[in-house]
Amino acid sequence: MKSRTFVIGDIHGRIEALKQCLQRSNFNKDSDKLIVLGDIVDGGYNTYEVVEELLTIKNLIYVVGNHDEWIMNHIRSGWAEEVWLQQGGANTLRSYGADVKEGEYISDKSNVNTRGLNIPVTHQNFFDKGIYYYIENNKLFIHAGINPKIPKIESQSKFDLIWDRNLINWCRKGNIIPNYDEVYIGHSTTQHIMDNRDYMKPVRFGNLWCLDTGAGWYGKLTIMNIKTKEFWQSDIQNPAIKPLKKQPKAPGSIGNGRLYEEVITNADNDM
Repeated sequence: MKSRTFVIGDIHGRIEALKQCLQRSNFNKDSDKLIVLGDIVDGGYNTYEVVEELLTIKNLIYVVGNHDEWIMNHIRSGWAEEVWLQQGGANTLRSYGADVKEGEYISDKSNVNTRGLNIPVTHQNFFDKGIYYYIENNKLFIHAGINPKIPKIESQSKFDLIWDRNLINWCRKGNIIPNYDEVYIGHSTTQHIMDNRDYMKPVRFGNLWCLDTGAGWYGKLTIMNIKTKEFWQSDIQNPAIKPLKKQPKAPGSIGNGRLYEEVITNADNDM
């Protein structure tokens, strides 16, 4: 069988979704190439299993995402800021054996016990070997975006590569990203881009392809054949991140004077 090249969106700890995409696309782990657009961690419960599965693919390109950067920071220094834990980091640490108890409200601080934490050396090496961009046949693969006014990819800031959301709006206006035939990104869910909770297909603006179809929340995981643009998807995922509440207002505080609780549905946010 002739070798094919595939690209896959944000996996976010969804092992069953990953296996479904590989199976439904008839991906060959020995001969095909898989380019991962980052954010393999957080969201779902099974980051450990996701990494184990990716390690079985002989020709794998792993592009680092903002969530991957968070777990890499934890590995290096023990960093565990609340913003990460509340955005799926708690599930990632649990998949590696940590005991994490989250608070009820956004302002609460999680309790993290890393006594049972065990991130294998093979996994640490996997994260360390991640790259922030990949170019093949004049196609650019990044997690989030670039500044299109900066011609050299080497001059792009790491922040833009893993956090940017401006490139999508720039391309939506009809602009074509210079220097590349095609650019593939994850990071921003297609539901958010199209302002439609049910939009779970890849989105294209000019030469920009957006492949995060929401597997980290309530969407699907997508894998695409780069040459044919045919794509396959997992089943719809259920949110795995604990919804947090805003702190109730005290009686007599500014507002309508009534106590209230507002559940923050993380699925309405982008990772």
